[in-house]
Amino acid sequence: MRIRFGGQQDMVGLARVHLATRQATYRGLLPDEVLDAMTPESLTAWWHEYLAQAPKPNTLLVADVDGTPQGFALLQKAGQRGEVFAIHVHPQAQGQGVGRRLMEQGLGVLRSWGCDQALLWVLADNHGAQGFYRKLGWTPIPEGSRIEDIDGALVAEVCYELPLTQAMEHLP
Repeated sequence: MRIRFGGQQDMVGLARVHLATRQATYRGLLPDEVLDAMTPESLTAWWHEYLAQAPKPNTLLVADVDGTPQGFALLQKAGQRGEVFAIHVHPQAQGQGVGRRLMEQGLGVLRSWGCDQALLWVLADNHGAQGFYRKLGWTPIPEGSRIEDIDGALVAEVCYELPLTQAMEHLP
């Protein structure tokens, strides 16, 4: 497996990973009709549209095996803070260190931009992802909550932060 910079040529593979992750992880967190309506084509279109107007700078990292994406992370900058906007690992590749490697390299990107702190948003009921972030040293921000619209479903999200001066100390 390698981690590389991604681009427009990765949108179909990225959408497939995103769809598989959402269908496996978000079942019970989003309404079934929302998940069932998602297709590789609809997510490919969403990513093309989002990346065209995403805050700059931003970087897409792709974890692939023999050219097939297994995971991805999208990083963005907001002032002195960097954001892990999205990180998804295909369900068949989870538990193999892919997410940890994407996070490690992603935090390196944020540091290279001069960010002193990282943040990310996660579904409030996605306890598996929150456990992963906590193991890596992320902490929830007490006042960090919002309601997000995901394809018409209103869901609660919570915010986590990580000082980049201490980032990844929790990794083995």
